[in-house]
Amino acid sequence: MCLTDYRAAPAPAETYRFTTDAERQRRLGALRKAMEEEGIAALVVCGRDDIRYRGRAFYVSDVWQLLADTHVVILGSGDPVFIGGQIFGLGQAEETNWAGEFRVNGDPGKEIAAVVKENGLADQRIGLVGISDASFAHKHYLDVAAGLPDAELVDATALFEGVRHANSEEEMKGLEATSAVFRDIYTVIDEVVKPGMTEIELAAEAHRISREHGLRDPMVLLQTTPYGALSFGTTKEIVESDVVTVWVESAGPSGHWLEYRQCYSFGSPSSEHQEFWELQKESLAAGLAAIRPGAMASEFVNAVQDRMKEGGFDLGFTDADNCRGMFSLHGIGTDAIQGVWVPGNNRVLKEDEVVNVHPTVQFPDDEQRRKFGWLGVTDNVRVTPEGGRFMTHAADLERGFIEL
Repeated sequence: MCLTDYRAAPAPAETYRFTTDAERQRRLGALRKAMEEEGIAALVVCGRDDIRYRGRAFYVSDVWQLLADTHVVILGSGDPVFIGGQIFGLGQAEETNWAGEFRVNGDPGKEIAAVVKENGLADQRIGLVGISDASFAHKHYLDVAAGLPDAELVDATALFEGVRHANSEEEMKGLEATSAVFRDIYTVIDEVVKPGMTEIELAAEAHRISREHGLRDPMVLLQTTPYGALSFGTTKEIVESDVVTVWVESAGPSGHWLEYRQCYSFGSPSSEHQEFWELQKESLAAGLAAIRPGAMASEFVNAVQDRMKEGGFDLGFTDADNCRGMFSLHGIGTDAIQGVWVPGNNRVLKEDEVVNVHPTVQFPDDEQRRKFGWLGVTDNVRVTPEGGRFMTHAADLERGFIEL
């Protein structure tokens, strides 16, 4: 068996795995314990080609989803059953032995029902992961229901996310490996950012560098002052007076995600930009102190907002459970967004959970927004008893705003 080397291309092997046997058994054991507690006889995990849902299938199969959707059926014992689509078939899935059986069906709901029937569970309680957030396609749900008229189909999304809530030592290693890769990537990008190139040229270089370092699906976002909407780069030429923001989001070679932002000035930044950056650092320090096991995720946002208000700025945050406004914190791991997000899905944090933070300031006027809009911090943060710990930025954020 070949386990991934997070910093290099995988070695050829008949069986290729991201997770060890011990990690596989840990995940299956935790899911089966939760299934038993809720009286669920089979669990169907749906993954889709989306940064919020492809990691679910990856979590229980080691298969990085390319297109369409896949399903993994976990029974009370034995190996999972992987059900793929017809676009890419089973070639990638069969490179790993995470699952014990591999099937293809253009109507996966019918195949799911067949698996359940074959295992004598047609009249049992069946959990479907992805019902409450619509990642489980309605057509596939209808096919499952039609094929299992005597079964009780229940939403098991919260069950699954509860298991994925905190990270094992092996998973933390994967997240730390992604951070190490991002540090290497930005060290190279530092040498590329120059006046005279266009935004889109810089974005293209950042994407090339990201792919060469093994990022799986890099999304490179870029903006320069005066800041407008975050974009993929325009034909605008970068000039010496600009502040440049390069933001990359992707899963690393280990399959674990990171969002990371770095900002640049050519020579010393203006006093206004330096003062705003210092306020960002102080606000983040207050927020990190609030990220502890047992704390609500919203405590981070409140702490950041309190300090930002002292400096004359506001996140516009009023209600942790209200879905209005952009995320300032969200969970991250095998998916780009998972488990918790504020505002919209607030909950208690666990030790060794990892969240991504990027507080979103609501500027009082357009002049302020265009001056400071994308000058800020984005990074993964590990929840520890001593507070949140950045996984990529140094503790004092000296790499967050670089003078070239």
